[in-house]
Amino acid sequence: MKEKLKKLKNSFTGKDIVLSFQHMFAMLGSTILVPMLCGLSVPLTLMCAGIGTLIFYFITKRKVPVFLGSSFALLPCLIAVMNWPTADGGAPDLTIGSADYNQRAAVVMICVAIVGIISMLFSLIVKVVGPEKIKKLLPPVVTGPIIMLIGLTMITKMFYNNIFGQYVGNDAGPDAWKVWTSAIVTLLTIVIVNAFSKQKSFIKIIPVLIGFIVGYVYSLIISIPGIPGNPLIDFENFTNGTLFGVDKIVIFQQADKIWGYFGPEGLGNIDTNMLVSGILMAAPMSLVTLMEHLGDISANSIICNKDFMKDPGLHRTILGDALSTTVSGILGGPDITTYGENSAVLAITKNFETKNIALAAVIAILMGFIVPIGNLFETIPQSVVGGASIILFGMIAGNGLRSLVDTKLDLSNTKNLLIVSITLGVGLGFAGLSLIGDVTGNNAFKVMIGDVEISALAIATIVAILLNLIIPSTKEIEEVDTSDINTVSLSQASGVEGLDVVHTEKEETNEKPKKKFYWFTFKGKPKENTEINKEENTSKEE
Repeated sequence: MKEKLKKLKNSFTGKDIVLSFQHMFAMLGSTILVPMLCGLSVPLTLMCAGIGTLIFYFITKRKVPVFLGSSFALLPCLIAVMNWPTADGGAPDLTIGSADYNQRAAVVMICVAIVGIISMLFSLIVKVVGPEKIKKLLPPVVTGPIIMLIGLTMITKMFYNNIFGQYVGNDAGPDAWKVWTSAIVTLLTIVIVNAFSKQKSFIKIIPVLIGFIVGYVYSLIISIPGIPGNPLIDFENFTNGTLFGVDKIVIFQQADKIWGYFGPEGLGNIDTNMLVSGILMAAPMSLVTLMEHLGDISANSIICNKDFMKDPGLHRTILGDALSTTVSGILGGPDITTYGENSAVLAITKNFETKNIALAAVIAILMGFIVPIGNLFETIPQSVVGGASIILFGMIAGNGLRSLVDTKLDLSNTKNLLIVSITLGVGLGFAGLSLIGDVTGNNAFKVMIGDVEISALAIATIVAILLNLIIPSTKEIEEVDTSDINTVSLSQASGVEGLDVVHTEKEETNEKPKKKFYWFTFKGKPKENTEINKEENTSKEE
């Protein structure tokens, strides 16, 4: 046992630990944003993300460098359930541990677990059918633009949620100059560190982590009382008991509140209408999460130059994602999925060690377990997360474009050009309309099924797959418009000065169409070991 512990200790260096922190920070902003928006526990969500990542890590045979964080696919469902009106039509009390919270958290647990179970069935189908048939549905002409859209659609949402939305129409929010400068400082730090560090230096592979640290320190400085404008970070939260307290040391001190939904106020008090509505909203989203998963695994395969759909297998990656979501739901967290932000970190650092992802998962669990640390992360300004996201999401889009280049996709083929063009147009178009719906609060701009929004990425993925199946290949062999006799020389072939391709047309009788005839003649002197019937060659030339 001691030897195993010693081996485990020696397998992780200081470099690995710092890289793991970088991965955790990369997923942090989006992961804690989901529980903040729907009213779930942030420390618990961090724990669920870490546990889910470890489950994925072992199910995929420790071969796929992927971190799992909170998914936005179920966010409309979670918000709808958590804000379900009380019996008298009023707003529910979502204080963790209250009766209203426990009742709604129980329904959320069931909905998230069902999505995970459905995803397990998808894994079984892929196992039976085989990944090759699935990959035929997802050639580069499909996955390339979808990977691009993962980044491009997330950027639009990020600019609104993390930057403009922080001060536009929000009188209590921070001033615009503080939001923009903190985002720009974070972004520029990442760019400068990545661009000007020595190629093999340790600093060069942790630009995102350094960007978060510099951005946070800058935010603290411009939030000091006395500096004009509303602060990015409220210092009172550090002293008024909001973040710290004797009852907020470890998460188990709040176990009776966090997991109160297992009791009579939760599972013992299920609202049937709430439950049915929640399941109807959540179940179709399992297909959306599947499409997002396929896009992320395709992106990771391209970034790491490994076919993860083949080894360890697409069925394993889907199963890892599905089981992680199920466990997260049971523990009281949101649904979790593979994260594009961490794929971008892989692309920037070129470090694909899966053990760093596993260590990042352990760190996330510890951060969630120690409540003050989990609460401290909530103080990171959204603008800092936004500044880092510009380059992270941009890298994802860039890798989608890279996949088209690396596979030498022929865009002179009308089919390929149509698929790429329409997929990008549909994805960006619906993403823009969805953003308008977020800003105006008008769901008429969104594609809705009941109260559930179908994401632009899901729509674009389905459109790309269908177009690839329906549109026939229209690549035509173009012929050069020449005269009746054309000659094309291929010089320096086997010692022969050239090979003439002679082309003429001969009109046949009975009103048959003209046929084209081709023959070949050698020019020059052939090599000695080349035997050519000179008489036949001479007659052919004549």
